[in-house]
Formats: sequence, C-alpha cells, structure tokens
Amino acid sequence: MKHILLPDSRERRLVFYLAMEEFLARENNDEEAFFIWQVAPTVICGRNQNIEAEVNLDYCHKNKINVFRRKSGGGCVYSDEGNLMLTWITRSEGVQQTFDRYLHRITELLNDTGAQATVSGRNDILIDGRKVSGNAFYQTPVKSIVHGTLLYHTNFENMVRAITPAQSKTESKGVASVRQRVTNLTEHTNWSKDALKQHLIRALCDEERMLTTNEIEAIEEIEATYLTDEFLWGKNPASNLIYEGRVNGVGGFTVRFRMRMGKIDGLTLEGDFFVLQDPLPLLEKCLCGLPIQEDAFRKALADVDLGEYIYKLHTEDWIQLIFRKPDQK
Repeated sequence: MKHILLPDSRERRLVFYLAMEEFLARENNDEEAFFIWQVAPTVICGRNQNIEAEVNLDYCHKNKINVFRRKSGGGCVYSDEGNLMLTWITRSEGVQQTFDRYLHRITELLNDTGAQATVSGRNDILIDGRKVSGNAFYQTPVKSIVHGTLLYHTNFENMVRAITPAQSKTESKGVASVRQRVTNLTEHTNWSKDALKQHLIRALCDEERMLTTNEIEAIEEIEATYLTDEFLWGKNPASNLIYEGRVNGVGGFTVRFRMRMGKIDGLTLEGDFFVLQDPLPLLEKCLCGLPIQEDAFRKALADVDLGEYIYKLHTEDWIQLIFRKPDQK
C-alpha cells in the first residue's frame, strides 16, 4: 500500500481531503492508498442532513469551527487537531470484507501502544467500552473508500456543543453523556501523536507517493464543488428553528425562525407578553437575510428599543433569550 504525501504542510480545509479521496478513488488501477490527515475544528454534515436543525451555527461561528457538507450520507461528525483522520482506498469489494480487514488491522496497531482496543459492531473501535474510532465506508465505480476518526486528544465540549442545536434543552447534559461513551487515546497510552502516526504508516505502507502540482490542482477543482452555497445549503429544505424562554417581568416567548439557505426568511413571535405595537414588521426588517449568529443580531438591533413594542422588554433580554445556553435561566 502506498502512503500518499502532499508536497507542502500548509493547513487545508477538511473538504480538500474529501476531494483527495475522490481523486484517488477515481484512478483505474490496482493501487491501494493510505493517508492520515488533521484539520482545524470542523463539523462535517451528511449529504441529506438539515444543517440548521443539526448544528449550533452560532456556537461554531463564535468558536471558529468550520461547517461543511460531504457527499456521502450519515450524521454530523466533529473533528479537530486532536483527532486523526484515516483514509484507506482499495479496489472495490464487499462492504463487510473491507470493514473487517481495515478495522481489525487498526485495532491491532492500537493495541501495540498498550491500549486494549476491540472492534464493536460494524464500524467502531472501543477501549474499555468507550468509542475511540468510528468509521464510514462508501464505494465508487472503481474503488472503495474507508475513512475513519481516531480520537487522540479531541475537545469533547466543542464536539457536543457544535453538533447540538442551540435550542436543545439537553446540551448541558450532553458533554457528560458523551464523556461516558467516547474516550481519547491519550487516556490509554503515553505514545505521542507523531509516534502513533509513524507506527500506522510503517505498518500499513511499503511505498510512498508524492502528489504532483497537477494532481493538487485537480483535487482543488473537486474541492470547489463542496464550497458552493448551493451544495452546502441547497440540500436543506425550508425549515423552522424554535426558541422558547421567559423574560422575568415580561412573559414567555416562542420565537420561530423560518430558514432558507442558512439565512432567516421570516419569523413568528408568540407568548403571553403585552404588545404595545406589532414588533414583527420591525424584527423581519432587521433580521431577515441574516444567519442566526449573536453578533449579527446585536449589530442589526443596536438601535432598536423593543420596549416600544413589547411592554417592559429590553432588547438585550430578547437577544439573550435566543442565544443563552440551554442551562442558563
């Protein structure tokens, strides 16, 4: 198997590596390929997922977490510099055969580090009953691609908060729950990340292949297909995001944002508050066309006094109702 190398070490987007997988899988030869990659904090959503309903976009924006969509199915996955992404490309064959061969080999190599890893189900690797690696599989007309995560030292709080919708009432409990179900490899071995990477490469590969400038350009052309608004948001149906809460001395609120292409397309406001004049025309004028991000809301409503529309309501309190963490009261 060949270890695929890039001609430089500059940071690249996650979708570059997905495009790299596509490029290598299109090659009509018997060559098997393997490479390890790492990215800045990123959420990658499945082909058919509704991003607004699955991802806390405001949290991602504030914490500089990228959001992309992949061309294969499945759920949202979080990755960061503490997560090793592994890609193995081989000739097309049965799903179970490919998974078994890959998973058992990776498990053996993890056990070399002193960790007690085992294969679980179709596509997971566990240590002490907690997931350390999840893997996905898909076939192209020519080859099969297995790509997986290997949690070395991942930020679990970011993982949970980024892929828990902002309006979820379970977010605060989610971090503790995830910590019970997943584990970082650093909890089970003293091997460095670089030592682990080199161990995997030496064990799996017997040749190297450096990609050429022309090949990088071809990969970047594929990458561009992931970066269009049409691909990222066009799979999303128009959807509603619902925020509920109470402002002391004012009343309870239910705010429904109608979303399209990642932007507010309309909204409704319900509750037991006292209306001085209809706030909806003003709110729609200020907020339609914006993403649901706190800094965007603050800028749009900077000169607005919602107390002129809803009795005793301060604009800041309404913004906090939308963007406070679910465990804040």
